[in-house]
Amino acid sequence: MSARLAEQLPTTGNVIVIEDNPVVRMLFEETLAELGFSSATFDNAASALTHLVRIKGECILIIADQGLPGGIQGSEFIRQAKEQWPLIPSILTSGYVVDEQVIPPSTIFLHKPYTLNQLEVTIGAALQQQRPLM
Repeated sequence: MSARLAEQLPTTGNVIVIEDNPVVRMLFEETLAELGFSSATFDNAASALTHLVRIKGECILIIADQGLPGGIQGSEFIRQAKEQWPLIPSILTSGYVVDEQVIPPSTIFLHKPYTLNQLEVTIGAALQQQRPLM
């Protein structure tokens, strides 16, 4: 991540990650930790939603894979979260083509596979969306 972009981002905060692939989940944890963020990771949306309600929406970013087990897709999780906490930035990921109408408003779509640089830039862009202009 560029030094300029890093200076503009919050230096701390919790990120919720929902990804059913354990290797990709670990990649998110490591990347977020390197960027200075803590993360709560889940392999299904129901567990993540329970956590989000318990912490009363106190997170700075949601990253969700579209294809999740358990009946709640990533886009639906983001939609539900934004009904209660509309200012939480979000990133939806998928290795498949996702109809643009399925992607919730103000959510950034990141197509798999992506590079670490693409992931970092997308995280930066998502966090910038909700910050007031200086």
